[in-house]
Amino acid sequence: VSLVVEDSGTGMPDEVLSKIFIPFFTTKEINEGTGLGLAVVHGIVTSHKGSIKVKSKVGEGSRFEVQFALT
Repeated sequence: VSLVVEDSGTGMPDEVLSKIFIPFFTTKEINEGTGLGLAVVHGIVTSHKGSIKVKSKVGEGSRFEVQFALT
């Protein structure tokens, strides 16, 4: 089973993309975000034996695909 979420926003450069699942990593200003959202999502998905694939290109947006095996 796959769930795809895609946007046409600003996208992410590779140096940001490589860190998005690290707890407390954020590109936001102080007091505007904790950097826990994607880390928590990643933890939940992997604890259920799922995976998350991410593609992003600056100026074009990002695509997240969450996959779970049917058992």
